[in-house]
Amino acid sequence: MQLDYGQIVTQILGFLIVLWIMKRFAWKPLLRILEERKKRVQSELDEAERRKADMEALRQQYEDKLKSIDAEARVRLQEAVKNAQKIASEIKEEARTDVKEMLGRARDEIARDRAQALVELRNEVVNMAVKASEKILRQTLDAEKHRKMIADFIKDLDQVDAQSKHS
Repeated sequence: MQLDYGQIVTQILGFLIVLWIMKRFAWKPLLRILEERKKRVQSELDEAERRKADMEALRQQYEDKLKSIDAEARVRLQEAVKNAQKIASEIKEEARTDVKEMLGRARDEIARDRAQALVELRNEVVNMAVKASEKILRQTLDAEKHRKMIADFIKDLDQVDAQSKHS
């Protein structure tokens, strides 16, 4: 195999001419297009990074708002619990007051009924004394009958007093 130096030189010259033409007319525009593309890609990456930072800031604001809403909800819940406890204690106090008033009225009513019963008892005793006096006046008074009537009268009084104590 033989080398043809003429052909090699021609190919080298052709290559250098194509290289010079490419450098002169195609290389600079191609580099400029690549540089523009590089700048555009970099600006898009910067924009994406900026948007990512903005989104992170928005996420942080959102989380902060959620925390403040949770804190506010807890405060409102505690206030509601305090108000409910206050209302419950007011209701209990009002119920105690009502019970005391009812007990007072019941005691007053019992005292009135007792006083009325005592008045009725006195009236009954007076009626019994009048009846006993009538009996005494109707009967002949000898000492034995007189003692027996007084003993019966005292016995009747004791029975009436015992009945009033049981009531």
